[in-house]
Amino acid sequence: MKKKEVHHLGIMMHKDEHPLMLKVFSEEDFADRIVVGEVYKATYFSILIVTRGSMFVKHNLREYLVKENSLFFIMPSTIYEFSEISADFAVTGSVFSVDYMSQTGIILNTSSVVEVMTGAYQPYYAINIEERDLLLNLQEILKKALTGEETIAFLPEMKKHSFLSLFYHASSIYARYNVSHKVKLNRREELTIGFLRLLAKHYKEERSVKYYADRLFVTPKHLTQMLKEGTGRTTGSFIDRAVIVGAKVLLRDPLLNIAQVAQELNFADQFTFAKYFKKHTGITPSQFRADH
Repeated sequence: MKKKEVHHLGIMMHKDEHPLMLKVFSEEDFADRIVVGEVYKATYFSILIVTRGSMFVKHNLREYLVKENSLFFIMPSTIYEFSEISADFAVTGSVFSVDYMSQTGIILNTSSVVEVMTGAYQPYYAINIEERDLLLNLQEILKKALTGEETIAFLPEMKKHSFLSLFYHASSIYARYNVSHKVKLNRREELTIGFLRLLAKHYKEERSVKYYADRLFVTPKHLTQMLKEGTGRTTGSFIDRAVIVGAKVLLRDPLLNIAQVAQELNFADQFTFAKYFKKHTGITPSQFRADH
């Protein structure tokens, strides 16, 4: 049997688009992007809301029958295939990048969010009418914010908080149902979740790949390899991103000066912190603070 080609495309999004990408897509967008029988490797996160009809979809080789009034999560680096779609099928949803999530601070959150992000549970859940309508309403609010005129006051904040509201409502459904739908994780998934949980707790004190590898009883090389295969990112990039997100949160606090922020993040001094921050953001902590 001929091996199926794997397409490295995210729904509705191109590789040359901005890394801080966030979009809402329609039924027509979905139909234009998806070909029945082709295999895809996800580049981005997607939250799909199925409003009518049904589809068979393989998600990391597990097949699901997704019916109307349901929520379906697609995680980066997962392999999926839409094998059958009914004639009356209708779906809408949102697509967003890992970098956009990081900008909002989502990665440094509870273990439940870590599990949502890494696909620890099955990705498909039936939802009731009230849940469906709430998600559709939140998505419509997000869509309006994304298409708003740039001259609108507080538009970036409106986009961010509209997205967070949609993300956390969808994640709450995921978390509520996952107790009865938990699936057996492979070693790579266990390591990824274990690492992200440790990182959420210790990113302020520990920036060494070896520290996290030792805590997980693997070598640094093996941990990085597993993360790279599962998420497309290295251990070091996760650590750096966590530190930068944490730094941005602290820099927004007017009660802390930059030296105190550096101390909170366990840097030797504010100059070392400033060099690290500029390396990963392109601007100094002072410039970031002035802009925010």
